[in-house]
Amino acid sequence: MRRHLLRAGLAVGLALSLAPSAHAADTVDTPVPNGTFAQPVAPDNGTAAGHAEWAPDNNTGAVFGRNLAQHPLGYQAATLNWNGAALSLRTRLWGVKAGSAVTLTWDDSPGVHRQCTAAQVKDGQTYNVSLITTGPAPDPVVTTKGTDTVGTANWATGRVFEFTATEDNPMVSFDSQERRDSLSCGPLITNVTAKQTPAPVDQKIRKEQLPGPKAYRGNDPLEPGVAVDDCEGSATNCSFTVDSRYSYRYYGQTRIVGEVYVNCSRNAVVDDRSIEVTEPSYDSLTQYYALKGAPLVPSRSDLSQSRPNLAAQAAAGYAAGGGNAAAVATSNPLTWNRTSTKALNPTIQPGEVSWIEVQPARERVVGSFTNPRNKYRLDAVLDVPAVALPDRYFQRTGPLTETELQRCGTARPTAGTPDNGANPDRRLITVDAPPAGVRTRTVPLTP
Repeated sequence: MRRHLLRAGLAVGLALSLAPSAHAADTVDTPVPNGTFAQPVAPDNGTAAGHAEWAPDNNTGAVFGRNLAQHPLGYQAATLNWNGAALSLRTRLWGVKAGSAVTLTWDDSPGVHRQCTAAQVKDGQTYNVSLITTGPAPDPVVTTKGTDTVGTANWATGRVFEFTATEDNPMVSFDSQERRDSLSCGPLITNVTAKQTPAPVDQKIRKEQLPGPKAYRGNDPLEPGVAVDDCEGSATNCSFTVDSRYSYRYYGQTRIVGEVYVNCSRNAVVDDRSIEVTEPSYDSLTQYYALKGAPLVPSRSDLSQSRPNLAAQAAAGYAAGGGNAAAVATSNPLTWNRTSTKALNPTIQPGEVSWIEVQPARERVVGSFTNPRNKYRLDAVLDVPAVALPDRYFQRTGPLTETELQRCGTARPTAGTPDNGANPDRRLITVDAPPAGVRTRTVPLTP
């Protein structure tokens, strides 16, 4: 099903109420692949089959050359009717997360194909603009401007389509509604652009339950394992790009490390100790394989061990995203595992219990692996120890619990042990009398 929300500066077939526009300070540009239909390159006064980055990606459609399209900015244009068929042109808006507010803009014109008739273009031509999603949706229709001269374009600029993304990387579609005699005469579209107000970052997602990976080949969904195997096939197969809008550093939940010291004495005690803290990495790919019952090998290891090529690509992309495009030596590398040792000497006061807690510094990295050769894209989430943020150590002290107080008040374990040297009648081992006729003597030892 499709969801349609439409605002048009010019003629439309159905008026709809509009969602409030995003504040300008919150909006960012969102690239639309081949939005001006510059690929493939068509002869200035001719056509070329296909339209790169749009679905369907076969040669069922066509783009019109610059002179033939007659766009005021000299862009090529895609036709929504070709070779006797009404077409649907679809593309994904990469990097748009579910919940983001999106504004799509484009230009349109009635067809300029030589097979058009005056009746087809006089009152304009119709098509739908939609968000591909589930659930019921209205079906508004857009109508281009009309033209009185066959073969002469009449461009309307700044058409607008606003919607809230219902999934990551949403797909938008332009669908011709022209069903007249000459089906090679259809509306032209070009200059497709987009802006978005990104959805808020959800920082409540646990590192042990990261969102699952998503993979695509072109605009079509792909089983993530296929893209993982492709990236792992060679050290240079894929490149990783960090989405800085959804990546962030944070402090994890505190946990106790080392022993708990209970001071039952009357004096303060200094407890010299060495604390070792290990922070592992988590990632959506490892969790994906574990959930499907095919854990990565080595089992229960981090991605740098199970998929080293893919992990190296992630590390290089992370360095590039931090301003280190050459991936040379850096003080802030992507760290998969970190073990640190901390020498501490907390003081425990009389009648107190003391322990050490650590609050680990971590980093959530959201990004995409891409392979332009076969048009693979793999969206993944990494959660790793942060290097640019220090861990926090806490010495915690508090009063003794009732159980600890009772333990501190118990008698010494040796208090009731018999003394073998007290008296002969208190000996633990009975000493037999000497054999008859054998003299015995006692020799005092010199201290």
